[in-house]
Amino acid sequence: MSEISVSGRTKVKSFYQAFLKAYPYLHAGLQYPDGKPVDAEATIANARSKSIGGEYTPTGESELSVRGNLNIGTFEKRFKEIFSITCQVHFKKNGKWVVTGQKYDAMTLNDANTLIKEEGADLIKL
Repeated sequence: MSEISVSGRTKVKSFYQAFLKAYPYLHAGLQYPDGKPVDAEATIANARSKSIGGEYTPTGESELSVRGNLNIGTFEKRFKEIFSITCQVHFKKNGKWVVTGQKYDAMTLNDANTLIKEEGADLIKL
């Protein structure tokens, strides 16, 4: 089981690549409060400071470990709590992006990735 470590120094693009390598049928999209996507060239700390409108200061935990046995809903919630950035897991089916939603949010990342693949989702490429 692979583990992805995310901290303020992590580049968004590096996070996306690591996540996609571990879960090739899932995409963890990061968004600002206004709904715009986070710049892939930014660090998580830069994105957080823009998201909250101030300087980056870690809030308790400053790192997130992402493992395959973590539920999608829990992962999204922890990302928001730690980094103040909205994280929404998506997948692609027939060329269209689909939000995981209630059906998948209670599943682990590994299980959802496997099920989505079996259901005919598209392999995601950056």
